[in-house]
Amino acid sequence: MSEANNNNVEESRRDSAWEPLALLDASEDLFAVADANYRYLWANEAYCRSRGKTLAELVGRKISEVIGPHEFEKVMQPYLDLCFQGTPQRFEAERHVDGLGWRKLLVRYFPIQVRDGAVLIGGAVITDITEARQSEERLASQSRLLQMAGLVARFGGWAIDLVNDSSHWSDVVADIHGMPRGYSPSLDQALDFYLPEHRDRIREAVNACAEHGTAFDEKLAIRSADGREVWVRAIGEPVLDLAGRIVSIQGALQDITAQHAREKALNWQAQIIRQSPAPMMVTDLEGRIEYVNAAFEKSSGYTSSELLGQTPVRIRSDNTPQSVYRDLWATISAGKVWTGELQNRRKDGSLYWEKEVITPIADKKGRVIHYAAIKEDITSLKEAEQELSRMAFEDPLTGLYSRNGFARHLDRWIEKHGWSSFGAVVMVDIMGLRDINDAVGYEGGDRLLVEFGQRLVAQAGEHGCVGRIGGDEFVLFLSPASDEVLQDCLAQLAESLSAPFEIDGLVFEISSRLGFSRLAEQQRSIEDLLREAERALFQHREQPSEPWVAHSRALEDEIRQRVELTRELRVALENEQFELHFQPKVDLASGKLVACEALLRWNHPERGMVSPGTFIPTAEKSQLIAPIGDWALRRACQHLREWRDAGLEPVRVAVNVSVIQFQTGDFASRVRTVLEECGVAPHELALEITESVFEREADLLLSQMLRLREMGVWLSLDDFGTGYSSLLYLQR
Repeated sequence: MSEANNNNVEESRRDSAWEPLALLDASEDLFAVADANYRYLWANEAYCRSRGKTLAELVGRKISEVIGPHEFEKVMQPYLDLCFQGTPQRFEAERHVDGLGWRKLLVRYFPIQVRDGAVLIGGAVITDITEARQSEERLASQSRLLQMAGLVARFGGWAIDLVNDSSHWSDVVADIHGMPRGYSPSLDQALDFYLPEHRDRIREAVNACAEHGTAFDEKLAIRSADGREVWVRAIGEPVLDLAGRIVSIQGALQDITAQHAREKALNWQAQIIRQSPAPMMVTDLEGRIEYVNAAFEKSSGYTSSELLGQTPVRIRSDNTPQSVYRDLWATISAGKVWTGELQNRRKDGSLYWEKEVITPIADKKGRVIHYAAIKEDITSLKEAEQELSRMAFEDPLTGLYSRNGFARHLDRWIEKHGWSSFGAVVMVDIMGLRDINDAVGYEGGDRLLVEFGQRLVAQAGEHGCVGRIGGDEFVLFLSPASDEVLQDCLAQLAESLSAPFEIDGLVFEISSRLGFSRLAEQQRSIEDLLREAERALFQHREQPSEPWVAHSRALEDEIRQRVELTRELRVALENEQFELHFQPKVDLASGKLVACEALLRWNHPERGMVSPGTFIPTAEKSQLIAPIGDWALRRACQHLREWRDAGLEPVRVAVNVSVIQFQTGDFASRVRTVLEECGVAPHELALEITESVFEREADLLLSQMLRLREMGVWLSLDDFGTGYSSLLYLQR
């Protein structure tokens, strides 16, 4: 840039119009200003450093020339265009920074100078939120670790971040290692705690998990920081990102030193005690049985004479994987003790689980001549574990999957069969279950839920699965061959559920709602699919005339808009953006003003007057209608007082009231307080109530309306004849 241009830049810094921007030079956040032609007008020092430019080199240049045309067109320009159309923008992006790696950035664009409705200058604020996002991820990781640790008593959770080569230990894991709580070692530091003879084994297990996603369950020994030898059970599994890449390993660790000592004691006892309460077996090096004790005969149902000379194949159940037996023989053939669990079969055919410790027995010269097995019947323990698993992954009433069980099953199905783009996750709920419970009791309602679930199972077919995720909410997975078949499946599902149910001699025709999410081409997590289906189901509650609702981008946009509108409504309430406009009621005969109705309006600072039809439904869904309605009530009473103070003759003012205002505390008392504080007579206020109150009629609502009437407040019914139209409730 020429010296003249440099002088211009410096002059622009001294220009009083830019003095507020110059104050931002010391900020670590990135600030920049550009015109509508995407040319830099100013940037603070942090922004200049981030682009490796001086201010003189930036001013006047196109943004695309500095950051590159690809990043500008794909990332920035769409948001800048909206900003220069007058709408502030906010989004997150990632950028690689030399020496720091990939950083997460919060980018905000906003109009600065507007003339004749056109935005001439726009500003940008870019904040590094990497640490904040990492903190959120660490909190989520900690939650998962605590959940895993709770599955088995006295288990601590741990995680290995493969991207950053770091480990995270829970407090229990740190205690086991004799390290202070909060200690987070690198992967190598964590593995160095293991004894040398076990270090290769745990490293191989971790590598296999990190590279191939192979979960592991190892029992190994560590040397704690205070010199103690501690035996631990290490369980690990891979964690995948949305793209299916293994980004970390998480698991649990348990101190099993006492258990290991007991097993060792059993090994010694097996060598010196011929009779033991524990089932014991001795074989030769080929596995032929040479001895069994009485406890073994009792547990297996076979006599000693029926077993001697045979191999343990005689009691095998054929349910234990062959890989377990291969590991068993590889371990004891190497002269090591093998510990594991086997499922065997008794002589009467019944199955039982045994935990076995098999040890090589050496002679005086150290040569292995026998193998001794000491057994422990753990059938009840395995059954308890299976019951715990069933409780965790199965709905106890219907026998269907729970939410966690459904997610786990579908995840495994996809892992086995691949991502099915035509598949769909369908959410279904029953309308009016409370009425059915009132009619036939909760036991009858439970039978309806069971039969409802069985109909879903029949519709899911061989490749589908069904779960119950709430009181009256179910989920199923469908895997049709095409979108057309999916529509047929949904139609058949709706038809099946519309068929009458018979409970205790009563026939019920129930209504149900359906929302679903197609798997489509973009792979997502199971939780994402469930959330999408739930949103579609929620939308079906708003569109009951449709047979079902599919999740779509438009639905997501609508949800985001509703969330944003809810946020803006809160701001509007805090910043006094609402106004009351009054519609007069005139006696046609005399032309005299006899009353007026207060109409709520929202004077948005950017969009101007917003129609009540736009924001009232959102306010009702978000429960904001209660504080907004209370504000309107108070403001109307304040106006009444101001009119009287101004010498005007008071007239009755009507204010609309939502049923939600009745449901949030003692509404009648709140009305009395407002009237007293504003100095307004009760007969000067009329509350207009819609017929939706009758649909939710309850003693609480009725009692509050009676109290309002006793106070002298007028009550009127708005839009009578368009809704419930109950003359009985109107009379009451």
